Amino acid sequence: MQEAANPRYSYVGAGLVPALSVPHYNRPVPFHTPRKRIRLAREAYQEAGNIFSVTISVRQRDRVFEDAAIAQACVGHLRNLRNRTGNPVYAYCLMPDHVHLLIGVVAGAPLGSFITAWKSLCYRERRRLGLPDPFWQRGYFDHALRKEEDLRMAALYILNNPVRAGIVSDFHSYPFCGSLEFSL
Repeated sequence: MQEAANPRYSYVGAGLVPALSVPHYNRPVPFHTPRKRIRLAREAYQEAGNIFSVTISVRQRDRVFEDAAIAQACVGHLRNLRNRTGNPVYAYCLMPDHVHLLIGVVAGAPLGSFITAWKSLCYRERRRLGLPDPFWQRGYFDHALRKEEDLRMAALYILNNPVRAGIVSDFHSYPFCGSLEFSL
């Protein structure tokens, strides 16, 4: 092809738009490739009984949840939202710069709606405390538990995050992790 020989088109394979696409601009312009779809089918997130392990990160790994007032408020919002929607929260752990949740789906309360509502409540709480900048990273990562996966083991894995991170020696002494379903 003739385009490969033309240096003005040599940036196409490097994730850059050719200079010809921007009039009067001789340097290539970076563009963003579409995000890879990593989600399951929409139905999986709406099907009652499905359980997901979710990780939500804070932008730039800021240590938002080192502020005990914000962390406690977010745990309170998690509890209230669980009571309002009925979504079981088998485990939660607010690490300084990210959050782990083990959540079940109930009819009429899909996973995405629950996560979006909770992130919004936490953001509003932080803004109320005088910190108006958005802090959540866009989206979240999830893993659907298979029927054969042990729910208690998945919950214990989440609860032991502060232990593995060297924050505490026993998860019981970490104030921002727990379960709204199990006795610990």
